[in-house]
Amino acid sequence: MPHGLSVLVPVMLAACNPPPADDPTPPTEPQWAEAFDTTDAGFLSAVWGSAADDVFIVGGQPDRGEVYHFDGTDWSPMDIPETPILIWVYGLGSDDVFAVGERGSALHYDGATWTEMATGTDSDLWGVWGDASDDVWAVGGEIGTGPPVLLHFDGDAWSAVAVPTLDRASTALLKVWGTTATNVFAVGQLGVILGYDGTNWAQVPSGTSEDLISLWGTGPDHIVAVGGRSNGEVAVYDGSTWTSQTVAPIVGLNGVFMEQPDEALIVGLIGTAATLDPDSLTSELETTGTSLTLHAVWGDRAGRAYAVGGRATGTPYQGVALIRSTQ
Repeated sequence: MPHGLSVLVPVMLAACNPPPADDPTPPTEPQWAEAFDTTDAGFLSAVWGSAADDVFIVGGQPDRGEVYHFDGTDWSPMDIPETPILIWVYGLGSDDVFAVGERGSALHYDGATWTEMATGTDSDLWGVWGDASDDVWAVGGEIGTGPPVLLHFDGDAWSAVAVPTLDRASTALLKVWGTTATNVFAVGQLGVILGYDGTNWAQVPSGTSEDLISLWGTGPDHIVAVGGRSNGEVAVYDGSTWTSQTVAPIVGLNGVFMEQPDEALIVGLIGTAATLDPDSLTSELETTGTSLTLHAVWGDRAGRAYAVGGRATGTPYQGVALIRSTQ
């Protein structure tokens, strides 16, 4: 199997859910617009920020990573070391940001400079999350060949952590996220979910064999994971059990962000964006104005959210960056 995001972004046809004809005053739909000109950008694969005026987007071309930064007024490209395409970004503050990508690449930002980090692996890294500067996790693997990769950063160096024996032939972990150092989850190919209690990683039942690509939550009993290929798949954690369900006609999903426990903002194939009620699994589709795949979404908790993606097939890759406003 080749390197790259192209293995996670198949093209499908979307369906929409218009408001009922007898609803005379449908709610005002949030507005999506282009965040900045992405003509020269590669595939944009992840977005995260420490504040509304400190937002990072990562991505790039197969042989070149890219990072863009928003200071509250303007977006600008950042100088970074030579690296393959970057896939995910997460930080612990404006001066402590981690980005990971293909072929084991990893960068760290200290508020002034991006520096390269040695990870000890050549496998693609698909996700990164941390509870503290000396307690950061990264996950990955070569899709189709495996085995899954699990890494830990202790503040000084990255080291490999053994993946527990799995009950299925999953070859990659795709994202990692947690609420505390002792409540961390990793999701991946074929519906694998691993849980970490501060001491050990163990597989937990997910209720699905569909790929789970990303996860987010608002607390230990309000976590949502999304994925699926032809149809969207949602897995919800209530503090003790994961419950999964297909949410067709929504197509395959890639990204999720939560600010409130009763609503998740989800994005996926061919420009799909929707709000999802994690309890009822009902959703409201939104019009984004793009047919390109959306790979990640993040909200600034000030009334705006950003979704990024593009096309990760052919050469060169193409990016899209959108801003969602509710005010």
